[in-house]
Amino acid sequence: MPFKRDSLATVLDRVYENYMSRYKPLDKTPRHNLLKIFAAVDAGIYHELLGDLDFLSRQLFPDTASGAYLREHWSSRTPPLYAAAAEGEVSISGLPGRPVPAGLVFKSASGGTYYSESAGRLDAEGKATVRVKAQDTGITTNLEAAAELSLISAIPAGVNSKAVVSEGGVTGGADAESDEEYLVRVLTQLRNPARYGKEGDFAAWALDSSPEVSSAWEYKNFGVFGAVLIQVINGSQTAGVSPVANLDAVRSYLNENAPPVLFEVRTPEIVSLNPAVTLPLLEDTQHNRELAEQRINAYMQLIARPGERVTAGVLRSAVIDGVDITDALVRLNGDVAGIVQTTILQYPYAGEVQWA
Repeated sequence: MPFKRDSLATVLDRVYENYMSRYKPLDKTPRHNLLKIFAAVDAGIYHELLGDLDFLSRQLFPDTASGAYLREHWSSRTPPLYAAAAEGEVSISGLPGRPVPAGLVFKSASGGTYYSESAGRLDAEGKATVRVKAQDTGITTNLEAAAELSLISAIPAGVNSKAVVSEGGVTGGADAESDEEYLVRVLTQLRNPARYGKEGDFAAWALDSSPEVSSAWEYKNFGVFGAVLIQVINGSQTAGVSPVANLDAVRSYLNENAPPVLFEVRTPEIVSLNPAVTLPLLEDTQHNRELAEQRINAYMQLIARPGERVTAGVLRSAVIDGVDITDALVRLNGDVAGIVQTTILQYPYAGEVQWA
């Protein structure tokens, strides 16, 4: 528990109550060993103090510090990444020529609130596009294209109460990084304090740029001019992956921190493997199916990167442990010898396991 210093009066009352609870002076025939009572109360006090010292000693090192203390101690070196709100454009319709003021408030079907940041005017066809931003933060504020929004603020004259998310969606919403994710970045910074553009530095900068970026990789000599390609992805094999929407935030951060080197930031195309797995009849239980999926996801989390080659054979090896699952048949693209070879512009994702 966190260190807490009570007032002197509180401590006096607590110690007095401890003595009274053990001494019981109102008993008719008190038979007490006073030294034992003193020792018990003093031991309780020292035990609490030692507990506070033990807690504080663990806050000195990043790999044992709790979340709040970890950020307080290391934020000057590795700034934490906080949750971000989604942004995008929506299409509004109504009578041609009508003005569309800024500050309109919309609500999505999932209950999210969005507000327009700029004013506009309906064109000759009675349509206008305005930019909106989510009121709250987090990945749940993202909306796909064609999602419908309803105006919940005062409806301007001649403007319809419904709006539709434009192509490209409302994107960029991201959850704040977890304590574990922040610890990884802190340890990376401590082990690699000098960044000047050597191998791995661009990927590390990309991870520091936005809470949307969960993983990053870099590739040399990309394109005609031999630029450094930085590929970024959001999510994980277990929780699901998605492209990074706000690539401008990554580019801006790299421009501020990286040396003047030609680079390009992209988010790869996600290639879902969707392996088909068959377990032996006696081992084909719900527990073993879940176990097999967990192992496939864990293996893919370790090895997946743009340009990775994945075979049905290695997924089979990841599933079999010789105890719960003694054998398995794994197919990629319908073949037990199936191979999926991605390019550096593609990211292999385990996807949904098919059971046969």
